[in-house]
Amino acid sequence: MASTQHQTATPAELTHSDMDCRSLRTGEADGFFADLMTGFAPSDVASMVVTHVLPGQMDFLAALNRIAAVAAVLPKPKSADHATLEEVASRYQCDVLSRGRFADPGWLATYLVDRAAGRRLVLADIGGYYAPALAAVCSAMPGTIAGVVEDTENGLRRYLALGALPCPVYSVARSPLKEPEDRLVGEAIVFSIESLLRKLGQVLAGRRACVLGFGKIGAGVAAALHARHAQVSVVETDPVRHAHAISIGYGSAPLPCALAAADLVVSATGSRAIGVEHLGMLREGAVLAGATSADDEFDLTDLHSPATGFTHEALVDGAVRYRQDGRSFVLLGNGNAVNFLHTSALGPAIHLIKAEIVAAMARLAAEPHEPGLYEVPGDTRTRIAAAWVEAFRPHIARAVGVAAEWAAHR
Repeated sequence: MASTQHQTATPAELTHSDMDCRSLRTGEADGFFADLMTGFAPSDVASMVVTHVLPGQMDFLAALNRIAAVAAVLPKPKSADHATLEEVASRYQCDVLSRGRFADPGWLATYLVDRAAGRRLVLADIGGYYAPALAAVCSAMPGTIAGVVEDTENGLRRYLALGALPCPVYSVARSPLKEPEDRLVGEAIVFSIESLLRKLGQVLAGRRACVLGFGKIGAGVAAALHARHAQVSVVETDPVRHAHAISIGYGSAPLPCALAAADLVVSATGSRAIGVEHLGMLREGAVLAGATSADDEFDLTDLHSPATGFTHEALVDGAVRYRQDGRSFVLLGNGNAVNFLHTSALGPAIHLIKAEIVAAMARLAAEPHEPGLYEVPGDTRTRIAAAWVEAFRPHIARAVGVAAEWAAHR
């Protein structure tokens, strides 16, 4: 009964992209994580890992497995590359991830007890999947949940909304080691938007682009759009971030005016900034894209309801045109983070934050913590950064050398 409830996953069930792109391990990554692990001792604690399953991002699992045995990997369904998932599933238990089930305390407690097999658990999260049922689960399983490590700003908000945390929660969302990832994610989002526009016979340069939200991801998206010669405006409700965007030189307007003027709208708020009621404000033919999960960025559940009167047609893979009363817009990636249409390759920088996640989980496994919010200490971050530079400097030097040689022979 437990295995039926818990739905062990297959790559076909979880994959979002069927690209032939494998998560090959590199010597630099192996050396980096091996060096990092010298400071952490193995434990009898098990780990549950909510994660993107993408090429070049999975080396951290082997490191984590040495200090807190990986009891299950829970791939985020919209960011699971088929070939990479096959590789991960050959080494670790992979289960289906569902917000609905994880919000059910009874189901979640039963599932965690089964996977824990009598061990304490540390939980790695991306997006606050454990947050809704966490208090009830901690109460039903006293002493079992050693803590949670949350990767994203959206997920951190979900845990903070609980008020009094029922167990220790480490956040890496605002870590300086995450800043390279945030910048690269912005680049990846714009790369995917530009790729889809080209398939539609359009170009990005010269478009009037509106970015909703000027947090870390939104700022990265805005910079990448500007670098590709789009005319960028920003909508931001936080006065400090709003002032930052304007001081850099981006345009600014209230949401209705910004939507009416933009050819391209990228939502990066994590707070469902766009609902069905906003679609009529969009400029005719505008392109709409999301920077995080569809359920975080958009409230478009009624989009396919006959009552709304929308019709739709697929234009190319990843782009759908919606029409209503003679007006239309194009939605990219079904509203999900558009960068995952192209596996969102981020390069070696992704290992910085993955290492901090491992370090946070190692701290939870090694010593008891009072319930509350925690961050990895600065000296640990410094050690991670130094180890990363030492491991990847040869890789970066080779890349620079190749580029220089290519330029010299042009």
